[in-house]
Amino acid sequence: MLLGTNFRVIAQNENKVEVSFTKTWNPSNNSSAHDLPLNIDKRFVMLRGSSGFYSYGIFEHLKGWPTLIIEEARIAIKLRRALFHYMAISDDMQRMMPTDEDRSAGQVLDYKEAVLLTHPSNPKLKGEVDDKYQYSFENKDIKVHGWVCNTPRVGFWVITPSNEYCNGGPMKQDLTSHAGPTSLAVFFSGHYAGPELGVTLKEGEAWKKVFGPVFFYLNSDSSDNHRTLWEDAKRQMQEETAKWPYDFPESLDYPHANERGIVRGQLFVRDRYINKDPMYAKSAYIGLALPGDVGSWQYETKGYQFWTQTDKTGQFKITGVRPGTYSLYSWVPGIIGDYKYNYDINVKQGSDINLGHLVFDPPRNGPTLWEIGIPDRTAAEFFVPDPLPGLRNQLFNNNNITQKFRQYGLWDRYTDLYPNKDLVYKVGVSDYQKDWFFAHVTRRTRSKNYIPTTWQILFGLPSVDPKGTYTLHIALASATYSHLQGRMNDPSRPKPHFEIPAIGRSNAIARHGIHGLYRLFSFQIQGYELQKGENTIYLKQIKSGNPFYGHHYDYIRWEGPPQKN
Repeated sequence: MLLGTNFRVIAQNENKVEVSFTKTWNPSNNSSAHDLPLNIDKRFVMLRGSSGFYSYGIFEHLKGWPTLIIEEARIAIKLRRALFHYMAISDDMQRMMPTDEDRSAGQVLDYKEAVLLTHPSNPKLKGEVDDKYQYSFENKDIKVHGWVCNTPRVGFWVITPSNEYCNGGPMKQDLTSHAGPTSLAVFFSGHYAGPELGVTLKEGEAWKKVFGPVFFYLNSDSSDNHRTLWEDAKRQMQEETAKWPYDFPESLDYPHANERGIVRGQLFVRDRYINKDPMYAKSAYIGLALPGDVGSWQYETKGYQFWTQTDKTGQFKITGVRPGTYSLYSWVPGIIGDYKYNYDINVKQGSDINLGHLVFDPPRNGPTLWEIGIPDRTAAEFFVPDPLPGLRNQLFNNNNITQKFRQYGLWDRYTDLYPNKDLVYKVGVSDYQKDWFFAHVTRRTRSKNYIPTTWQILFGLPSVDPKGTYTLHIALASATYSHLQGRMNDPSRPKPHFEIPAIGRSNAIARHGIHGLYRLFSFQIQGYELQKGENTIYLKQIKSGNPFYGHHYDYIRWEGPPQKN
């Protein structure tokens, strides 16, 4: 816990109160292991007529200070256990929740966060699984979540009007609210990504960042309908989002709207194998982050990020950008790979920068001969099994089918479906929605060991160019200690034709994440390795010994040799 040692009233008038709790690190008095080399300023703000309070934090590491690694930072709210039992995090994810005591009396499953409720205080919850990771969301969707008290009828809500200070971009997943009752405003963490998504400050490195403000909103109602308070909280969230960037924070490190800039333009996709002319990049995610390599925004942890989506003609407008130097990044649903603008962008106070027409040339070597999945950076389109009857969370049953991946224990269902032989997918016959398991995991043996698995993709080639070069694109939606080897037509070949070495610490399989960090690998296969008629790709995930080792596929594409224009 980051406890302040000094208190100061920053502003106090008839319309606003802002207070500050600070902790200043003294290099000459570094006697406590808990005294991080970090200056901390915790701010709390109340506005007249506003039903709640705001909080934001300022972290500072001065030049010359020692190395510091911060794996996670967040505001955690623990509510009264006797009062708050109903949790809401989205329109279709709301329910009565177990208590901490219910969890303590339950059966711990494969890891401590997952508990089977055996003697809950609410009998309707008996036999369900509770796990805080079942309620994670992507940064772009963590807007409002919280709890409702029945008597008196009061709602407590965490409203996040912007994620400009969060690490990992709009698709990064993190915790929201969970049993406790607990509500979180996560600034950054390694959840669904790995420890590299924490903040690592080298010795002597200067760094300063503002996290928030976040709004903690309270509402009340005399009806018996929980959704009345939820709908009001959504309305308040929309108001807060429209007011961002706020005009009330007193810290000079938080620029107000008139101190920020705008970046706009239009993005096209150029892929002649789809369309001879450049296409509008529809609904593309496009954003600004610290300068780096293509796709580096996924791993960027120290600066700010500003994202939006393009319209149906590829037009975009990124507003409220803090002054600074950025790279422009993008990815397009339905298209593999990442885009990066060739030049750094220097945003100044009041800037309105129009980049004009931008063209993204995605990875492409030849025509598509076949594909598996949808290039959308998730495994959501693949087959997600039903959980075992005794390990369900009723919230994600058939009436909430799109959220079924959140159920506990789905990794072990692979063994139930494929007890002796592994998955075989036949192009043109199989359906990836029914026949492609959502995660390439290990198989459980009778002795409860977890062994490698080898999936097969069977596909026909009416003809083969022995001198041509074919391309296999494999996009991974997540990886957890995954090590993938690929062989063409010969599963016993000593040396694989292609390989993805051990990567990833996302833990997305265990934590019910349908994706983690995105990675794209492209392999060239020479025509003489193929044969006319049926061919087989053997995909072996060789890392074993744990039920959670493996990866989620996003998309696989097989391309023929390049064709002349």
